[in-house]
Amino acid sequence: MCQDGNLEIGDQFNWGDPEVKNLWFLEKFDIQTLKLYIRNDMYVKLRNNTLKELKVHNCLDQDYIDRQQRLNVDDLELENLEVLDLLNINLDNDQLFNLAKFKKLHSLNISYNNVDLTHVHMVSSLTKLYMRHCGLKNIDQISSLVNLEELDVSRNTDLDLGSLCKLQSLTKLSMNNCGLKNIDQIVPLITLQALDISENQLQIIDSIGQLINLKELDIRSNKQIDIAPLKDLVSLIKLNLQYCKISQISILYIEQCKLRDNVTLSLMQEIFNNLRNQPDLQYVHAVDQTCHNYIIQHYITLQYLKKLTNLNLESCNLVSVYVLRPLINLEYLNISNNKIVYLDANIKEMKKLENFSVNNNLISDFSSLEQHPNYNNLDEDDYRCFNISEQKEPSKEELCKAIKINNIECPNIQLKQIQNQHQSLKTAFNSFKKEINTTMSNARQSKIQFTAKIIHIFQYLNKSEFVDQ
Repeated sequence: MCQDGNLEIGDQFNWGDPEVKNLWFLEKFDIQTLKLYIRNDMYVKLRNNTLKELKVHNCLDQDYIDRQQRLNVDDLELENLEVLDLLNINLDNDQLFNLAKFKKLHSLNISYNNVDLTHVHMVSSLTKLYMRHCGLKNIDQISSLVNLEELDVSRNTDLDLGSLCKLQSLTKLSMNNCGLKNIDQIVPLITLQALDISENQLQIIDSIGQLINLKELDIRSNKQIDIAPLKDLVSLIKLNLQYCKISQISILYIEQCKLRDNVTLSLMQEIFNNLRNQPDLQYVHAVDQTCHNYIIQHYITLQYLKKLTNLNLESCNLVSVYVLRPLINLEYLNISNNKIVYLDANIKEMKKLENFSVNNNLISDFSSLEQHPNYNNLDEDDYRCFNISEQKEPSKEELCKAIKINNIECPNIQLKQIQNQHQSLKTAFNSFKKEINTTMSNARQSKIQFTAKIIHIFQYLNKSEFVDQ
């Protein structure tokens, strides 16, 4: 039997035991995914002055019991109840009759039930209301809930939002997958600090700059949204742009930048110029983006990002880590799934590095990593890489991909390391070497990296048997 005043699904008890007949000792009662139905007489036993939180989730077998035996909140004698969470238990409006009797109730979750605001709007003490996927169409009655601070009406399509602007205490609003085409009814809520308008049909959000207190914004999966107005959100610290086809880039006043899987987004000069002006930036996640070495080195100017601790450049077409040298405060670095052939010796200067992932690259020499002060604490599975010398003969396409040849440029290639990876690469670069002999000689002596424009690459590689005319 629990001793802390909380009863959860793992606790063992018998409804018939005298000591739990009225469950007088409880402050929290939590049942989740119960396979058998809960008869109404079980709830009737919850008569006490201590219960503050009642949570019942996913108890769907109530379909099979008589309507008179189902849960009715009017039968609950819980005068100190503060949190009522009845997610997905086949509720209807009749079962919420007299909900207003819970004078101390401040949090209500009735998501995934076929209910509306008929009885909910009379609970004036509510500060948090969650009604996801309830089939809501009209929320006019919500205007009486003047104390609401958090509201989630996600997955209710074609909502009439006319009364939303009256919730002047609202700080957190979630309207995921509501079929929104504009945010006209949201922008008057200037107290908002967190807003989720993901998975909608938004394109223009020009007025979003009026939400001057907004700190967190989730606009993922809005296919054609123009994010230029985000530059006016001066308080923004967290932004989610996953799965957006962005038409214009002029941001980012942010602390955390989640730019993953943006199909048409290329992190080029304009966005990096903004990052350069963010000296307090701590987190940058730019997975699957075209932000190769030349762009990073010449446009981000990483020496300005002194506070950067978390950097994820997975699958970004990097060919070396030279450009990351200034980031001595990094604690987490993910540069896996790139085309890196050599680990710069200065990686040992990143003395705070605790999590380092560089797998699925072309590195065979890890001696520089072994000099790192935290080397013994690093997980070998995260940094040991694909060794090209142990694999089958690469194809022409694989060779070109390995040295990052495309129609833009071939940035920061260390030809010496590439040549040592495989005999076939020596042949491919044979004619190219003759023209840059002087440059190669200097690179060997000082280990200086250089950027070779693709026009020069093609000038010589087009003569090679490895590249089609």
